[in-house]
Amino acid sequence: MRGAGPSRSPAEGSGHVRNAALATVLLFVLFPAHAEQFKRFGDWRVHYIAFNASVLSAETAERYEIVRGSNKGLVNITAIGPSGKGEKVSVNGRFKNLLDQTTKLDFREIDDKGTVYYLAAFDFEDAEYLRFEITVELPKHGSETFRFQHALYREA
Repeated sequence: MRGAGPSRSPAEGSGHVRNAALATVLLFVLFPAHAEQFKRFGDWRVHYIAFNASVLSAETAERYEIVRGSNKGLVNITAIGPSGKGEKVSVNGRFKNLLDQTTKLDFREIDDKGTVYYLAAFDFEDAEYLRFEITVELPKHGSETFRFQHALYREA
């Protein structure tokens, strides 16, 4: 990733994701400015968001076994396939901070009523600007890598 400029995703699409997973919809409601963060790869749209896990309700965190805290972050990846819903894919990723320290992301698959998405938890420092690199293996398409960046702040 060294030498590569940051990748930004402009808003694309109609603003409506059919059959989106409950957690993905929740995130879109909490962060409407980021609801249209996705990359298009052929017939696939890969939606992504990074956020502070402390914004989740206790019930949601318990349901998905997520540790909340002021320095706990989450990355949510949903690959919307030709079917129009989140589908099973392979997801790998990492992020770097401004000191170029790399942290691997361990994604776990969540199947919520037939819609699949992927969550990875991580720790961060206050006011940390992170550069994410995500690789998805899309069925009948192949491997795609994309980058995005996001600043995270501890909740008071």
